[in-house]
Amino acid sequence: MSAASVTWRRTLGRARSLYSTALAFGGFLAAAGVSFAFALEAADGCRLSLAAVWAASVAPWLPVLAALLAMDVWSEERLSGRIDVLLSTAVRERDFVFGKFLGVWTAAMSATVFFLVTSVACLLAFAPSALSGAGVGDFLPALFALAVQGALWCAVSVAMSAAFRHAASAACASLALTVALPRGAWAAMTAWADGGSSAFGELPLDAHVVDIASGVVPVGTVAAYMAAAAAMLFVATKCVMALRLSGRGAFGLRISTAFSVVLALAAAALAIRLAAWLDLTFDIHSNGSSAALSSRTRSILAESSGDVVATCFLPRGDARYREVGRLLRTLRRESAANGGARIDVRFVDPVWDLGAAERLVRRGVATDSIVFEKGNRMVALPLSDGVGERVCASTIRRLTSPPPRRNVCWTVGHGEFGYDAYDAFGMSDIARDLAREGYVNAPLDLASAAGVPGDCALVLVAGARDDFSRVELETLDAYLRGGGRLLVLMDTARAGGLASLLTAWGMRPQELPIRAEKTVSGTDVVVSGFGEHPVTAPLRGLRVVLERPVSFVPSATAAAGAGADRIEYSALARSGADAVAAASERGTGAGSDLAIRPTRIVAVGDAGFALNGQLSARANANRDFFLNCIAYLAGTDAPGAGGEADMLVCGMDRTSKGRHVVVSAVVLPAFAFMLLVAMAARRRHRS
Repeated sequence: MSAASVTWRRTLGRARSLYSTALAFGGFLAAAGVSFAFALEAADGCRLSLAAVWAASVAPWLPVLAALLAMDVWSEERLSGRIDVLLSTAVRERDFVFGKFLGVWTAAMSATVFFLVTSVACLLAFAPSALSGAGVGDFLPALFALAVQGALWCAVSVAMSAAFRHAASAACASLALTVALPRGAWAAMTAWADGGSSAFGELPLDAHVVDIASGVVPVGTVAAYMAAAAAMLFVATKCVMALRLSGRGAFGLRISTAFSVVLALAAAALAIRLAAWLDLTFDIHSNGSSAALSSRTRSILAESSGDVVATCFLPRGDARYREVGRLLRTLRRESAANGGARIDVRFVDPVWDLGAAERLVRRGVATDSIVFEKGNRMVALPLSDGVGERVCASTIRRLTSPPPRRNVCWTVGHGEFGYDAYDAFGMSDIARDLAREGYVNAPLDLASAAGVPGDCALVLVAGARDDFSRVELETLDAYLRGGGRLLVLMDTARAGGLASLLTAWGMRPQELPIRAEKTVSGTDVVVSGFGEHPVTAPLRGLRVVLERPVSFVPSATAAAGAGADRIEYSALARSGADAVAAASERGTGAGSDLAIRPTRIVAVGDAGFALNGQLSARANANRDFFLNCIAYLAGTDAPGAGGEADMLVCGMDRTSKGRHVVVSAVVLPAFAFMLLVAMAARRRHRS
């Protein structure tokens, strides 16, 4: 058995007999548990994988754990005098150093794996929807990322333990190098920078973990961590060698040892710099390509054709560069796998790629954009508008097979929410999505118009608070009798006097208390019960959040007619036994040989569920629900199975969140602490 292996085993055995190890494990689990609970709430609804959120929660605490575990692996030997016995043996210093490093690294990774197991157990108990579609293989890249970073932190901590006589001094030095220096320097840089902090995980140390955990493995980054860890182990070896020379003079050897340490650090810096220039990246997907994108996006890509150029016009140092690159590469791979358009992905840095950047600027493209081109046609998507999978898929569809442009007519004059209002109570965000889908947003003043325009795909009433006049209601009724389409978002059962119109068309709104089993804020309703309807069937497994919604029941006119006059009522979404969204359709009973356009109406019991503030503040499928309603009413596109790739939906209410924090950050760390204390006491008693 080699000396390094023996040292590794002894280091692990000694760690199990220390009460400080139990304290370090318990503190690490508690801190990581709190971070994961809050990060999970912050990432709910974001385009991030569960593994990436988990890894990003662990990464900041891993250097602290490494510093506490390694602080006395050498300093204790020096204080007790055992260092003289060790160094008197015919064993090379590097074997001792490597063995102690392996012991500390194994202990740190054991705590990480234990936290992963407890995290998954807590999610199974309190947020099973967060684990939907996730498997063991999804967390392997995250563990690899933490193992690579943990190797560097453990190497630094072992080197500091060899350099300092007291364990506390070694721990403080380790924390200064691995925590205070990088995070403090980054905080100072972002504080002075014009842009400041702009994206999740923008600190390179955290961004690297998120990248690898998400399946994007940059070879240069991994090589840089390995080079830095090797350099720190070399420093630790030379520090131990200096202890062997202690009291023996050998001034020349001391100078050469210090010089070799400086050369090693310089070589490591050059290696890291060289690794930074490497642009080789592996894209790993453990679940296969079918889980990379939503079914809607895969359908659009399969129907596309031709050659499309997708250009990321963004500086490489931007925090969004990695996520955008991963999205474009995924679109390219999925399009090729489904026999769709050939997507050529390009990256243009406005600082380094001057020629390509000048060409884009001359065509009116702003920096920080994604540009899609096909032939002479071009669409530029500013990243400031929130570009994601759905937006890119819609753009590809517009380039390859443009849909007919039809108007979505928003009624005005009754206190409706405005599609051109950009505050939290406006609907500019969802209106922009409609424009990307190929629709034209247009105002409709029924009081002054002779009727509904002929190019209107559907009429949208977004939260009318003032009553429609009798003439306006008659205009809407005539439009519906001619095969019109209507979407009504309502806060009250009257909703501007539309209750009578809806009742005549098969649904009756009513003010009934919604018996909600789940709530996020205490006043809202989390809806996850969807009917088998084209609007809501694709939303299975997701959730819609409504604020004090109105409920619906079928009126006497529903199913009263026959043939083309029959009105079919459908409950789209339910909270318990109450329908909070409903649809009615007339004309489904007509013969297939009759050219009759069915009348379609969709009513949602919350006028503000698609407001800008609601879409940005909550993790839900509200956006997909709204767009599916539009697609169903317009009849121009089959509703997609909403959601972005890697969309994280936890589905926890306030009670579940509280229980998750208590169990993951208090109960389980306390259990681990007491277990390790008992093991340490037993080993001490035996010895």
